[in-house]
Amino acid sequence: MDINPKDPAKVAVVVQPGYVLLDVAVPQQVFGRWPDWVTACWPGGAPYELTLVSAVPAENSLVPREVEPLDRLDTAGTVIVAGVQDPTEPPDAELVERLRDAYDRGSRMVSICTGTFALAAAGILDGRSATTHWRWAGLLRDRHPSVKVREAELYVEDTGVFTSAGVLAGTDLCLHLLRLDHGQAAANTMARFLVSPPHREGGQAQFIEHIPPDGDSEITDVITWILEHLDEPLTLESVSQHSHMSTRTLRRRFRAVTGTSVMNWVAMQRVARARELLETTRLGIDDIAHRCGFGSAESLRIHFTAMTRTSPSSYRRTFGHGSGPTGR
Repeated sequence: MDINPKDPAKVAVVVQPGYVLLDVAVPQQVFGRWPDWVTACWPGGAPYELTLVSAVPAENSLVPREVEPLDRLDTAGTVIVAGVQDPTEPPDAELVERLRDAYDRGSRMVSICTGTFALAAAGILDGRSATTHWRWAGLLRDRHPSVKVREAELYVEDTGVFTSAGVLAGTDLCLHLLRLDHGQAAANTMARFLVSPPHREGGQAQFIEHIPPDGDSEITDVITWILEHLDEPLTLESVSQHSHMSTRTLRRRFRAVTGTSVMNWVAMQRVARARELLETTRLGIDDIAHRCGFGSAESLRIHFTAMTRTSPSSYRRTFGHGSGPTGR
């Protein structure tokens, strides 16, 4: 079946009893509550219409006051299911039925953190890859054995259905959806407003075993330096030399902070920069390749296609000049 949404701009965020506050707040911010200066960057104003929906009446203290009935899902092109504190409790039966109906109509289905359990209960994830918070991945696997659980990843897209891990990974997924709809520059504008770090691809690992308790200022400095030198021929050795760490120490500490390797992270940031240049300039592919540090147009094409599943030229035709926010 064709599951591509007909109107992804109509976004419904599902709020369940025991919901996680940030799981609701993040999609509200990304798709609903745009400040004036962000809206002003966008031709025609903010492109989304967002509604909170719940099976629980609005007067119930378990959900926000502004929630509307579940039948609002009937008109939603994008359905985002927020997570709950305790996913051991089964989701509301009416909600499960409504989610399945929305999916069958072709809505884009999304979950944040433990919201994955509601999509799984509706059968939407059968045979698909999905993720959730690592603490509940075993429960998801036991309760829904037909779901291919990928608990090590921040977010997963499988044939138009999107699932994310913990709360902050939901931010990465929402920015990813914004980028899919309106391009890298739009996602960058929102990320700047959120004061979010550079976008993390879904394949990066969740911080399952070790989270530096106070961050790692030395690795943060390395990341800043890399972003300022993306156009240069970076290698693991050159980054290691700048960091005053051995390559072994750099590898270990960088992965602990970012969830991926140094050079994979560099490649992802170069592709992100190429996306923005393709959207906002008329520079040739060769020039963009050199400005992003790829060295050649062929190297850019290989990396760009591997990460975006489209070519630089096709991406420019979709998002270039006027497709995204203005006023950069």
